[in-house]
Amino acid sequence: MRKKDSTMQVLHKEGMRSETLTWPFLIHCIWLGVMGVDASSWTAEVPSSVSGLQGSCIVIPCSFNYPEPEEKPSEFTGIWFKDTHDTIYHPDSSNIIKDYRGRTELVGDLRQKNCSLRIDPLHRSDDGPFHFRVEIKDQNKYSYKHDTVSIAVSSSPDPPSLSVMEEVKLGVELSASCSVSHSCPSDSPLLTWSHSGTPSVQSQQLTNGQWKVSSSLTFTPSITDHNQSLVCTAAYRGGKTVKRSKTLNVKYAPVDVKVEGVSSVKEGDSVELRCSSDSNPAAHSYRWQNSRGPLPTTGPTITLENVTRLTEALYCTAINTEGQGHSSSLKLNVEYPPEIKVGSACTSDISMVTCLCIVDSEPPATVEWSLPDGPLPNRPSTRVERHGSITMVTLQRALGFSETVHCHASNTQGNATLSFTVSTNDKKLMLYVSIGIAALVVVVILIPMSACLLNKKGRRSRSDQPVTSKQNVDTAKGAFSHPSPSRNEQKDASSEIHTNYYTNDHLYGNMEAEEDGDPYECVGGDDAVYANM
Repeated sequence: MRKKDSTMQVLHKEGMRSETLTWPFLIHCIWLGVMGVDASSWTAEVPSSVSGLQGSCIVIPCSFNYPEPEEKPSEFTGIWFKDTHDTIYHPDSSNIIKDYRGRTELVGDLRQKNCSLRIDPLHRSDDGPFHFRVEIKDQNKYSYKHDTVSIAVSSSPDPPSLSVMEEVKLGVELSASCSVSHSCPSDSPLLTWSHSGTPSVQSQQLTNGQWKVSSSLTFTPSITDHNQSLVCTAAYRGGKTVKRSKTLNVKYAPVDVKVEGVSSVKEGDSVELRCSSDSNPAAHSYRWQNSRGPLPTTGPTITLENVTRLTEALYCTAINTEGQGHSSSLKLNVEYPPEIKVGSACTSDISMVTCLCIVDSEPPATVEWSLPDGPLPNRPSTRVERHGSITMVTLQRALGFSETVHCHASNTQGNATLSFTVSTNDKKLMLYVSIGIAALVVVVILIPMSACLLNKKGRRSRSDQPVTSKQNVDTAKGAFSHPSPSRNEQKDASSEIHTNYYTNDHLYGNMEAEEDGDPYECVGGDDAVYANM
């Protein structure tokens, strides 16, 4: 009976204890229901993990919720913990563990239910996990231990993302874009380009505590950009940089088109020429042409047979899918031996011989003069002129040096010689001079003789006529105011004028007139003319 009584006593005590525990719990639940507070309202939203760069900053995005009381709370206190007990942020810095003092900051507004945390600079050991706790003045406190966040700390950033068209056209505006993600919105990476142009920068917030900064570059590609790298560089705080590049493929029509081949060719030989160009894509066809029109060749090379000095200049055209380009004309340098041209000759005057030797050659010939007994010095008696392939050499010498002169022309392709005959005999020259002097003497003698003969003839004709009186002479002088004289009178007047011309005292002052003063007679006849010479 005692055992039974004792058992009943234990059961009674347990029942009493159960009632003691149940009633306060029920009262608390009733209070929560009356106050309208639900325990499920204590929630927080944080990413499970965020990424950050060592040495940079990181912002852990955080928002929380709590049971809304009837009266709006006037004061909040936010606290962050690492693991379960290390305080990494507290309004009172003395509560923060030493490793995090001065590195953490609550950047969220707790009144707006924002609990975001900034860590700057980020250390390698800042991996977490971290959780948030809120303390509401005159209200409850709550630690969101089940809503934790970890940090993936990297020692180097990821390369940026670069977007650009790989095939672009010359002269067509191009836009490239470069972007990079980061965890520090207050100090985003600086994006730069390797190419000049017009950049523009944009920034946007992503999820999980990440931000994105983008830079767009607009430029017009040139030929020099072909096969060149377009580089975007992201520079982070602390000096860390990462790059991304892409090779540009610029399409353009042929440029720098030219005809290539040997610089010189011997006349009569064959030569192969090639048309080269710079283009993208490569030229797929070619046209060859000279001044007369197209040549029957469409390939990059052309062969000219039996080249001569008269072979015309030619040029080529290179063609690709983007257009075409033309070369400048090429005139072949055709080499040939000297030829002494028509027009080469020697001429002479009274005291000088001048010889001209005209030589056509390529390269220009060296021209020398020689006599039968040896070469002549080129200076100072020679003069050289060059006009393209024509060389003109002039020699000047005094008379009497030789009757034969040789012109010698030579170059790398051969030589030529032409001999000139010069009339430089001194005896012939003296004969010509003597004949000229004799002819002059005859002329001087014949003029006075003709005058005397004419005078005598005039006197004889007047002996048959009456002497003209002074009155008649005066009448003749006034012929313009009287009737015209007869035919015989005209003759006499003409004879008188002619005779007076040849008896001029200044010209024949050494001739003696007859005593009777007849002006129409030469003293001594013909002998008087020669006696006074």
